[in-house]
Amino acid sequence: MAVTPDPAEPGAAAPVDPLACGRDAALVWDRAEAGAPPDEHERDCPHCRAAFADARGLDSVVHRMAAEEVEPPASVLDRVMTAVVTEFRPHDVLTLHSPHGPARLSRPAAAAVLRHVVDRMGGLRARSCRIEQLADAAGQPPAATVSMTVTARFGVDLASVTARVRQMVIAAGEQALGVPVRRVDIDVVDVFGEP
Repeated sequence: MAVTPDPAEPGAAAPVDPLACGRDAALVWDRAEAGAPPDEHERDCPHCRAAFADARGLDSVVHRMAAEEVEPPASVLDRVMTAVVTEFRPHDVLTLHSPHGPARLSRPAAAAVLRHVVDRMGGLRARSCRIEQLADAAGQPPAATVSMTVTARFGVDLASVTARVRQMVIAAGEQALGVPVRRVDIDVVDVFGEP
């Protein structure tokens, strides 16, 4: 693994700062990693000697760690399989209609977007968001109902702020997520004061 970036490569890393002596640190590391002996300057320069020693030390640690046998915990297979099964549960996705056929959107990701919309509004903070998608009518995209719990700032006009939340959630559902929202239920479960 060379440290020196290839400027022709797209997304290449920025060049490494030179050592105090002016020598390119990446070149010193590359030579040490390749097993090349230090040249005359590198033998006499304390900065190059230190960089050379660091590179060789790191290389030996990496090789030693790579040679060690890794023994995963007994529960790792169960955890991985649980994560895989959880990831593909059909009730955790929303179906989106598109010109290229149906697409799926993670329900938790969609709920996070809608909670973020509420959090950006003054006077409210989202606590939870549940999205239920209704069975679609023939040829129509499936509509959704959104149930949210929120906390409100003490003294805010709840009627007007919840009406704004409904408008924002409906707009975000349709424009940002591509999910038509039929109904938004909002429960105010707590109040908070100014910090």
